[in-house]
Amino acid sequence: MTGLSIKKNLLWNSAGSFSYSLCQWILTVLVVRLSPNYDAAGILALGMAVSNIAAPIALYKIRSYQVSDVHRIVSAREYVGFRIVTTAAALLVTIVYTLITCSPDSYAAVLLYVVFRCGDTFIDVLHGVDQQHFRMDYCGRSMLARGILFLAAFALTLWATGSLELAIFSMIVVTFPVIVYDVRKASSLDDIRPLITISSTRKLAVECLPAVIGMVCCFSVSTIARQYLAATWGDSSLGVYASVCTPVVIIQACASYIYAPLLGIFAEKYDERDTLGFLGLLGKASAAILAVFVVAAFGFGLLGKPLLQLVFGESIVPYSYLLVPAIICSGTAAYIAFLSDLLIAVRQMRENLIANVVAFAACLPATWFCVNTWNMNGASFATIIAYGIGSAMMAFFLARNLQSRKARSR
Repeated sequence: MTGLSIKKNLLWNSAGSFSYSLCQWILTVLVVRLSPNYDAAGILALGMAVSNIAAPIALYKIRSYQVSDVHRIVSAREYVGFRIVTTAAALLVTIVYTLITCSPDSYAAVLLYVVFRCGDTFIDVLHGVDQQHFRMDYCGRSMLARGILFLAAFALTLWATGSLELAIFSMIVVTFPVIVYDVRKASSLDDIRPLITISSTRKLAVECLPAVIGMVCCFSVSTIARQYLAATWGDSSLGVYASVCTPVVIIQACASYIYAPLLGIFAEKYDERDTLGFLGLLGKASAAILAVFVVAAFGFGLLGKPLLQLVFGESIVPYSYLLVPAIICSGTAAYIAFLSDLLIAVRQMRENLIANVVAFAACLPATWFCVNTWNMNGASFATIIAYGIGSAMMAFFLARNLQSRKARSR
């Protein structure tokens, strides 16, 4: 494949990813605009937060492992089969978690959103096949179509019925058929008929388990902060916080567009013991992520308040002070996600787990103290502290690994 074709594919993937992220943000805007108060926004935010518990189990960190499998040790069929197993497990765990931790009036909306998210997680393994064969344009087209479809269905249904549950259900109805498109495209590149065997399931389950537990811990940092905010200050507070802070998630999304397509290249340079090439690529990716953060911080700092007023109305303006901590929070979340995937690409599963567990442990006292001290901003402060500590540990582990590998190659 030519360099021009690769750039075209990456542009398609970036455009699709960006549009999907934008549609997710607009979703949080519409739920405020089309509802009489912030309660529906709070329940939707809760559903999104709970789905962040299900997603790590369903994804099982396979995408990063899959695209960095430079020797094709595991077949595409086995990756697809394993994703079916993990998605079923995620649904079961989330049902139990929802019944234990959420209020009964939010059960339906939360679980429906989790089902919607499970569609994304299944498509993700098919996009891994696309990425292995340098056809990320397929990924971009899929995300573009699904974003437009779920946003239109949600808006029309909520406007017509006033029911958040029916609106989320309509998202499932219109986006799940797109799975057929992804199946067809991936099957044109590889054999993706699901293959579930005890040996392959055990291999992937055991090898990726530390990274999965680490991802659950990482995702749980923001989930715990938001749930504690809702429990302490009410659903409306969480609704306001989510509405103001959701736009800055674009920082995380843009960062992932930069590094996700590079994971296979990182793995190849590591496999070839090209330490200088690895570090050079790491420096460029880190600089690009920093540039995204700086541009986004400047943009939101300059236009954030007028944008919030335009989108949500005058009622949200008093809460614009939440933006700056949220921007920093999103930046730290983007970088810990990058370092976490890098550790997986170089197969440092244990180190990935340790750093994420430490981040999770740090968030517990930080959340209690910060939310009780600073209310809504406290959720951002607690997340920044936890992700900052986790990122520092990951950087240390990665540097130690590269130094040790370089010493052994002499």
